[in-house]
Amino acid sequence: MTEGNDWARETLKEVPFWRDDMSPEEYEKEREYWLTHYDDYRNGDYIPLWKQERVHSRL
Repeated sequence: MTEGNDWARETLKEVPFWRDDMSPEEYEKEREYWLTHYDDYRNGDYIPLWKQERVHSRL
């Protein structure tokens, strides 16, 4: 079982920035980012940090 499955309740996994191998620290970082970019989320322009990092690492 991955760390993400060990600590998180199912309700936490419903957030738009969740990924299965997320640590509690990553969750808090993503949560803060999401809250400060909530308007982007509402407009459909929100991209979680982990997805942004994945794209940048491919460049």
